[in-house]
Amino acid sequence: MNEIKKNEPLHSQVYQIVKTMIMEGEYQPGERLVETKLAEKLKVSRGTVREAFRMLTKDDLLVQHDSSLFVYNPAAQDILDIYECRKSLESLAATLAAKNITDKQLDQLQIIIKNSKEALKINNTQKLIQYNQQFHDIISLASQNKQLIQLFEVISAKVLYIRNCILRDRPESFEDLVNDHERIYVGMKERNPEKAAHEMRLHIQRSLEIANTALNEQHDQSEVTSK
Repeated sequence: MNEIKKNEPLHSQVYQIVKTMIMEGEYQPGERLVETKLAEKLKVSRGTVREAFRMLTKDDLLVQHDSSLFVYNPAAQDILDIYECRKSLESLAATLAAKNITDKQLDQLQIIIKNSKEALKINNTQKLIQYNQQFHDIISLASQNKQLIQLFEVISAKVLYIRNCILRDRPESFEDLVNDHERIYVGMKERNPEKAAHEMRLHIQRSLEIANTALNEQHDQSEVTSK
């Protein structure tokens, strides 16, 4: 867990600390977070934690039931809704990026793919998730469409959280996803908007199928446990 620094706003630091803990699975989906306990743990005021929780609620990483706050626990429909949005937004981003991407951004994508392949060899899931996010972020920025970039920012935290929840337990899925990235990159390098958008749609669809498989396995496991 990160240390509190005196020269930065406390609520922003607490927000980042708790967000990292949620993203990395230190707090589990559906787990209740208690303001007083976290304030004691981080040695900050309850008001500071309350403001951080407000920011996390705005990100949809915390949800309120009655007077309690819980870590977001995505249902199957939530994931379908998010991926349907991603399919439309990221296909458009790929179309625009193929026209507008800079040579520097193309180099960055190529480096990410190279690093991803190295991470695959040692099965470094945390790095693979990080590179995955970076790849999609660069394409979003390369679209050069401010409204589109802002729309991505609205769902970015939830998308990353769902990725973490699903992919950290499915390392075998990364090889296909990295190969998808390489085909998207080729579409970008060729300045071919149709190819880039097509490969992006296939990539998001594959990600949705991985998510659905993971959810079905979780459902089957919960049924076995309850018997």
